[in-house]
Amino acid sequence: MYPAILTIHSWLRWATLLLAIGATLNAFRRDPLLSERMPGRQWDTLFMMALDVQVLFGLLLYFGLSPLTKTAMNDFGAAMSDSGLRFWAVEHISMMLAAVVMVRVGRVLALTAKTAAARRRRRLLLFAATTAVIVAGIPWPGLDHGRRLFPPPLG
Repeated sequence: MYPAILTIHSWLRWATLLLAIGATLNAFRRDPLLSERMPGRQWDTLFMMALDVQVLFGLLLYFGLSPLTKTAMNDFGAAMSDSGLRFWAVEHISMMLAAVVMVRVGRVLALTAKTAAARRRRRLLLFAATTAVIVAGIPWPGLDHGRRLFPPPLG
C-alpha cells in the first residue's frame, strides 16, 4: 500500500501546485463590489480541496506507511541530526500543515473584508504566501531529501 499512496501523493502535488498558482493569479483579478461574489472563487475552492486531499494522503504516509517517518519516530533525537530524516519528520509536515492553515485564513479574511480592495489584497497575500510555503516544502530533486519530479507509474 505504501508505494500506491506515495505515488498518488507525489502526483497530486502537481495538481495542488497548479491550483495554488491558479488561485494566486486569480486573486489578481479586479474584484467587483463587495456585495457581489468574488470572481473565480472556484479557484479558491479547488485549491483548498486539492490541498486537503494532498494533506490527507501525506498524513497516511506520515502516521503509518512511511519507513522514513517510522525510523525518525523510533529515535527522534538522531533524526534531528540527519537533515533528510529531519525534513520528513518535521519540516515537510510543518510546512504543509501551515499551508492548510494559511489558505483557510486567507479565504476567511477575504470573506470578512470590509472593502473589495481589501478582499483582493488578502486573498492575494495569503494565497501567494501559501504557494511559497508549498514550493519550499516540496522535496525537489538535488536536495538531500529530494525525490523525482515525476514518479514512475505503479506497475
